[in-house]
Amino acid sequence: MSCSDGERRPPIPAEIRRRVLVEAGHRCAIPTCRYIEVDIHHIIQWAKCQAHEYDNLIALCPNCHRRADKGEIDRKSLRLYKANLRFAHDKFSQVEIDVLFEVAKLPQGQGAQWPAFNMLLIKRLLDAGYLHVQQPQGGVFIGGMQSAPCLLTISEKGKAFIDELDLHEL
Repeated sequence: MSCSDGERRPPIPAEIRRRVLVEAGHRCAIPTCRYIEVDIHHIIQWAKCQAHEYDNLIALCPNCHRRADKGEIDRKSLRLYKANLRFAHDKFSQVEIDVLFEVAKLPQGQGAQWPAFNMLLIKRLLDAGYLHVQQPQGGVFIGGMQSAPCLLTISEKGKAFIDELDLHEL
């Protein structure tokens, strides 16, 4: 099999290829695309990494693959798309990942308001220690639950988790 840069490379091992395809549901990993004809793309180019490693491979349709090769879809975005796929099948829901990334964007010391009655939606993030919750003092209780929003801040453990996604930054 030849690469776009003209170098020869061995085929991607069947087990790794299968894992990448199953991770993406045999569709393009870009959530707004999800086209069913896919290629396996190296996030860090083959010419640079010379390896077929699962963490560096993502399923892309031919159009998104071409756009990634041109740099229109950057490596950091591809890593985030892959991470979102992994989390959809692993430990965290898409809502949890979205909340974690949004809270992480806030300036140090600031938090995001979160309805106390929705804590169940982010329970796994809380259990993992990725977010801290500040409960408001006083307030109105409805059916035993506080009606005032809580304040969510990211923990050091949560920051480290997000930083792991940027290990192979450009």
